[in-house]
Order: sequence, then C-alpha cells, then structure tokens
Amino acid sequence: MAKAATGTWKTWTRSGSDRALAAIILASCLVVPLLFTIALQDTFALPKVTALQIIVVVSLLLLAVRLAAGGIRRTFLVGPLDIAVLAFVLLNIAAFAFSIDPRQSLNGEYLQYQGLLTILLYVGFFYLARTTLRDERRLRLLFASIAAGGAVVAAYALVQKAGFDPIWSDTPEGRVFSTIGQPNALAAYLVLAVPVSASLLPRTQLLARGTMLLFIGMMVAALAFTLSRGGYAGFVVAAFIVAVPLIRSLRLRPRSVLYALIPCLAAAIVVASLVQPVRDATTQVWSRAVSSTDMDDSSVRMHLDMWAVGANIALDNPVLGTGQETYPELFPQYRDAVLEPSRASAFKPFRPESPHNVYLSIAAGAGFPALAAYVAVIAAFFYLVVRALKATRSEWRRIALVAILAAVAGHLVTDTFMTAEVTSSWLFWILIGAGLGIAGASSRERPGPSDPMSE
Repeated sequence: MAKAATGTWKTWTRSGSDRALAAIILASCLVVPLLFTIALQDTFALPKVTALQIIVVVSLLLLAVRLAAGGIRRTFLVGPLDIAVLAFVLLNIAAFAFSIDPRQSLNGEYLQYQGLLTILLYVGFFYLARTTLRDERRLRLLFASIAAGGAVVAAYALVQKAGFDPIWSDTPEGRVFSTIGQPNALAAYLVLAVPVSASLLPRTQLLARGTMLLFIGMMVAALAFTLSRGGYAGFVVAAFIVAVPLIRSLRLRPRSVLYALIPCLAAAIVVASLVQPVRDATTQVWSRAVSSTDMDDSSVRMHLDMWAVGANIALDNPVLGTGQETYPELFPQYRDAVLEPSRASAFKPFRPESPHNVYLSIAAGAGFPALAAYVAVIAAFFYLVVRALKATRSEWRRIALVAILAAVAGHLVTDTFMTAEVTSSWLFWILIGAGLGIAGASSRERPGPSDPMSE
C-alpha cells in the first residue's frame, strides 16, 4: 500500500512539475519581451535580465523536484551536442577566472549584461526548453506565445512610428525600438518571431489565420522601420528557408501565390507613390537597405573599425580571451594601435560596448576554443534537426522544425552585425532547446499511419 502511494505521489509530482515548467517558459515568451520600466535609468535590459534570473531559479527548483521524482531520463543522455555545450560553459568559466576585470566579466557591460551569469542563464533556459517542450501541443503553445508577444511589441513599434508614443515623443533617427529598447535588438527579436509565427498558419482556421497574417504583417512592418540592415539580412535568410515548405503546407500553388502577389505589390506601389508619409517611410527603408554595401557609409565604416579592433584583441588573446565584456575597456588602446589616426579620433567620444559581431565578441572575450564550442553547438543542432525532418511523419512538425531552423539561421545572420542582446539571445537558446526536444521525439517515431495533416 505504501509502495503504491509512493508511486502515485511520484507520478503526480512529475506531471505537476512538468506542467509548471512548461507553463513558466510559455508565459515568459509572452511577458519578458514586453517588460520595461521608466522608473529605472536602465529602462529595458535590467528588468528583462532580472525577470529571467528569477524565472530560471524557480524553474531549476521545479526541475530538481522533477528529477527527484524520477523524471527526465533520456533527455540528459550525454551526446556530442551536450559535450559541446559543456565545453562552451567551462571555457567561459575559465575566461572569467582569468579575466582582466572579473567583475565586468561576471555581470557584463551596463545596458547589455552579456557576462558569465547571463551566459549560464541562456544555457539553463536551453535545457529547460529541451526537457519540457517535447510534443506538438506544447510547441504550438510556444509559437503562439511568441507570436502574441511579437504582435504586441510590433504594435507598439508602429505606434512609435506614427508619432503617438505616450512615453517617448521622438525616436532616434526615426528608428523604432518598441519595448526592446534598441532598433537593432528589436529587429533581431522580430527575425526570430516572424518564422515561428508563420508556421502556425497551416493549423489555424480561416478567422485565426487572418489574425495571424495581421500579426505577421505588423511584425514585418515593425522590422522594416527599425532600419536595421543586419535585421533585413536575417529576415531574408529566414524567409527564404521557411517560404517554400509553408506554401506547400498551405496547399498553395506557386503560380497562384505569384498571381496574388502581383496586385498586392502594385497596390503597395500606388499607395507609396500617392501617400506622402508612406512614400517617405518607404524611401527611408529602401535607402537604408541599399546602403549596406556602401563602404563610405559612416555606420558601415564604424562596424568595420570595431570588427578590426575585436579581431586584434582575439588574435592577441587566442586561448581564453580577455574576459567577457572587456572589449569596452581594451578598445581605447587597440583603437589607437589598429585604426588610422583619423578613424581613431572619430571614436574618442564613444565607448563601444562590443565589436558589434557576436562571434568576434565570443573570440575576444572567451577565446577561439569557446567560439569553436559555440559553433559546434549550432552545427550539432542543425544536424539533429535536419535528421529529424527526414524522420518525422507529421507535416506540421516538419513545418515547425523548418521554422525553428529559419529563425535560428536568421538570428545567426543578425549576430554578425550587432551586439548580443538579452531578449533575442534568450529566445534563440529557447528555440534551439525546443527544436532539439521535438527533434528527439521525431527520431523516436515508429512506422504507422500518418497524422491527418501528413502528406
């Protein structure tokens, strides 16, 4: 009797903690992107980081309860990807131990917070998502949560662009930042949100599909108004990956799609030509996009200079780097040694927070081995998800996996041109974990009748 009661208690504990973990992650994907407060000088990043720290502590406690009750067996089998994650973590800990400024490396640069604590937070959310989001129902709820959060963020960005923001009367250089706090960071977040939102279209009814299309349109418009060239590049990559599978899943013929796009584009051109505000906004977006290859553009030139400094810091400290987020402290001495005098003098009034390239930032802060471990994690993720795509019999699961691949690929592109930012980096790690969770479920599928949506 006592043994049966113990078994019942363990079963209830496992299921209850599992549902609580999933609910926390799903709710965080809706709420965290919306958090900011004007009561603090650090209006955007600090509230989000603090919330994520609280969430991960509570989640780890629930995970410990679940482990104690006998849950999570196969998920933590050590494989090549787990070894790469462990190497990435250990190398970052070593880089922190030998940092030129351990305090800076622990917490990270002010307004950025990409130090060791945040890196560990990302890895924690990666494993939490991987262990709890392993079925289609929870994955759809995750995507719906991201879509809802993205729609609210995009709506606020459009309000800013229209000039009706009740808090900030003006946007810097006409670029929207919404609840994320910085235009490039907003673009990186939307690059993740758009493809996963689009993957919900095949599983929604006509009215819900129209609503989702409205959400996606708002997000794409908000992304355009960020004037983020890195965001544009990431969006193009993500859209290219997800477009064809999504069209097939919606049972749309490519010719029909083309015929539908032509009048839409014609109408957009007419509106852009006749309506002055629309014409101005369209011109601004187009000019920003085509200036990406202009080497005389001040922003492009500054990015190249910061990359050069970051590369030199990494080459001078190849094994463990100089410590996370120490780039701003070393920049002045490298600036004068690496850059031409005229370029160096242009940077003297500023404190660049990073090389504006996540890969150079990892190499400079934690060394080339840490960068290699990070690349190995991403490569293993792509390999496992692509393998799962070939194994799964569920059509929507295939679309979901493709959407995650598209979001991750788009984010990897945006990371080439920007500083790591809390919201998009955290969501990136969650999507990787969720993708691996559903990929593991797909690889364990047995032959049998396909689901109603399978081909």
